[in-house]
Amino acid sequence: MTFENFWQSFTTFNAVTVFTFLLALGAIAHMLSQRHKPSSMIAWFVIILAIPYLGVPFYIIFSGRKINKIVQSKQRIELKRIDEIGDLLNSPIEKLLCANSVAGAVGDNEFILCKDGVDAYEKLIDMLTRAKESIYITTYILKKDEVTKKIIELLTKKAKEGVEVRMIIDSIGSLFLELNQKVLKPLKKAGGDYRFFMSIIEHPISTKLNLRNHRKMIIIDHKEVMSGGMNISKEYIAPSFHDKMWVDLSFIIKGKAALHYFEIFKYDWEFASGENIPTPAINPKEFVFKKSVVQVVPSGPDVEKDALYEAILTAIFLAKKKIWILSPYFIPDESLQDALIVAKHKGIDVKIITAKISDHILADAARKGYLRELYEERVDILFYKSKMIHAKAVLIDTEMAILGSSNFDIRSFFYNFEVVSFFYSKSDIENVREWIEELFKECDRGMKDTTKFGILFENIFKLMAPVL
Repeated sequence: MTFENFWQSFTTFNAVTVFTFLLALGAIAHMLSQRHKPSSMIAWFVIILAIPYLGVPFYIIFSGRKINKIVQSKQRIELKRIDEIGDLLNSPIEKLLCANSVAGAVGDNEFILCKDGVDAYEKLIDMLTRAKESIYITTYILKKDEVTKKIIELLTKKAKEGVEVRMIIDSIGSLFLELNQKVLKPLKKAGGDYRFFMSIIEHPISTKLNLRNHRKMIIIDHKEVMSGGMNISKEYIAPSFHDKMWVDLSFIIKGKAALHYFEIFKYDWEFASGENIPTPAINPKEFVFKKSVVQVVPSGPDVEKDALYEAILTAIFLAKKKIWILSPYFIPDESLQDALIVAKHKGIDVKIITAKISDHILADAARKGYLRELYEERVDILFYKSKMIHAKAVLIDTEMAILGSSNFDIRSFFYNFEVVSFFYSKSDIENVREWIEELFKECDRGMKDTTKFGILFENIFKLMAPVL
């Protein structure tokens, strides 16, 4: 290499380095001007300075939450208050949620727990078959397999019969489907409609990869909904058990609470499509089912405050006997982590049930530091060993059960669009407790000792956890 070539390469390298350094400073300045949690700021600061060539692009792509322009264009969710029974319920958590602009708890609901993927599949097919007016679906993952084919065929049939069929599919969760939409074309031809939420194909520059619609709900005729953790593919639901099926949890609500799920879908659809869905005239007599008391809680960038996070944190502090947390991915922030430790010090039965090996390697690495800290404080850590467990639930004493799409992690609490339901009826809470208790039989308890290198590894990933 001649000196001239060497000098040209050297100056080019220096120019790129200086440019990257200026971008890094710009990213850090932008970060400091926004409302980030200290843990998140530290994580981004370390990443940007340690690997600026990757850190800066990652910050541009993945940072931002409620301040993102595309999110600000989405109307904030404000659920209508209908026949609230908060005064009769007298729950401090219900009152806290209402203070954070969440609609109050409603009665006249029937709660049905779908205890496995086969049970959920059978009930879903029955619900879709019975639909007379409308079918609204939101899902994060919709895979092209035999289960999806059966469901799309049934949706197409209902669309041909005049049933209004609309479906929201997350663009990142179902990227391969968006790239090849052939399986959905018959539904469109039959009069149904579908949209990909914040499409990375249509808006590759403006779409934020980390702000995803993780909500799962299937709403039938405005008065019946299936929700929970299950996506639409054979890993989650199927007509018969198979080796690759995950353990998951879904539920059905019949009654007034289903109206709130419809409202959430309506907000999401109007954002994804620009089209309005008329709200039907409701006859209250059609919504008298059983007496389950339910409060529907949306969360995410389209909700004004972090009501779900605040409610769970408060519930942990108010717990007297029991805190059971079931989540495939466990990455709490410092406040939740400290609250769980304090609860254990108070003598409360704190249990964390999670997948022994999940489908996300980085999430497994990030959780170890948190779990080890809890384990050293004698919190009961249970790893489900039989297969991947994808269920999400929080059980607080005999006062409430929280079920829905949200994992117990920073991403679900602060970035994803999520929806959960708080169940306040004793019989419903007992059903959830019994289901979780059955999982204990297939769990390994505790954590193995690790080396100093292992602790270093865990702490590095724990530091990065807020941005994973």
